[in-house]
Amino acid sequence: MRVALIGPSQSGKSSLFAAVAAAGGSNVDLSRPDQPHLAVVKVPDGRLDVLAKMYNPKKYTPAEIEFVDLPGFDLADEAGRKRAKDHWPAMRNADMLVLVLRAFDNPSVAAYRDRIDPKNDLDELLSEFLFADLEQVSTRVEKLEAAIKRPSPKRDEQVRELELMSRLKDALENEKPIAQAVKNDAEAKLLKSFAFLTEKPALVVMNYGEGELDAASAVATLGALPAMGLSARIEEEIAQLPAEDRGAFLADLGITSSARDRLIQACYRQMNLVSFLTVGEDEVRAWTIVAGTDAVTAAAEIHSDIARGFIRAETVRFDDLHALGDMKAVKAAGKTRLEGKTYIVQDGDIINFRFAV
Repeated sequence: MRVALIGPSQSGKSSLFAAVAAAGGSNVDLSRPDQPHLAVVKVPDGRLDVLAKMYNPKKYTPAEIEFVDLPGFDLADEAGRKRAKDHWPAMRNADMLVLVLRAFDNPSVAAYRDRIDPKNDLDELLSEFLFADLEQVSTRVEKLEAAIKRPSPKRDEQVRELELMSRLKDALENEKPIAQAVKNDAEAKLLKSFAFLTEKPALVVMNYGEGELDAASAVATLGALPAMGLSARIEEEIAQLPAEDRGAFLADLGITSSARDRLIQACYRQMNLVSFLTVGEDEVRAWTIVAGTDAVTAAAEIHSDIARGFIRAETVRFDDLHALGDMKAVKAAGKTRLEGKTYIVQDGDIINFRFAV
């Protein structure tokens, strides 16, 4: 899963990225602010720590999430819009967008558009996303209109797509969600390859000053989007501390968990992700899937052969294993289940897939 961090210049976006990367064990070079930066961060999961102590495995493998820090946008003029447009493809390739907005006032750091106004900054970004999608749809409509004038074995297919794209264009021109123009699953599947920005899961991060942590902790939404507040500067400083010292520093500030942990948890919620677990002496591992995934599809995350030869999923709830202490006690208590292909995997399920190929 890839999350793109975007926002206006001087929003503190790169400070947040540096904090998340450092706390997640990644070293990043931010010396080129005009270039995207990538960090692969391990997803914190206390359940894996418990299981590692139980099994003492040869290998310990948390789930991972990629964060890409895109250059700050300055949309005040046409040149800035053109530079921002260069990064639309990277945003389309992301599974989710995190919009970092400045909420701190610091006279020594020039404010974007000479204002401290997160709501207006958000509205401006969302408008740019809408224009980008409208341009993409309009270009597709023009190509399809030209194509259907020529004889082609795909003409009926092109006519259907043109009708869909025309509906999308009308929706975007009237600032309505694309989803309202989609009639069925077949149309939704067709649109996936376009990766429209207005359809991406999104989260707002409001970056406050060091003395505004109370205000930051109260943030829950901005506009129609879910939001969280933090101080990127403080989080970056904490991430530079030895791991054993971070907890005490956070406690002194009244912060319950690091920005990395809270941001990843929020991203999982927005992308509707859950994790199932596999255990053994060789490896303890977390696997990320979309909530609502069935057992055979989850098996394919491990290996296509397991899905192809799927027989049953031997399933145990993590809470039961944690409470009872070991798998022998879990089985004695009748807490194991044999599930079929259509079983919907739950967050925290420990699964041993039975298969034959």
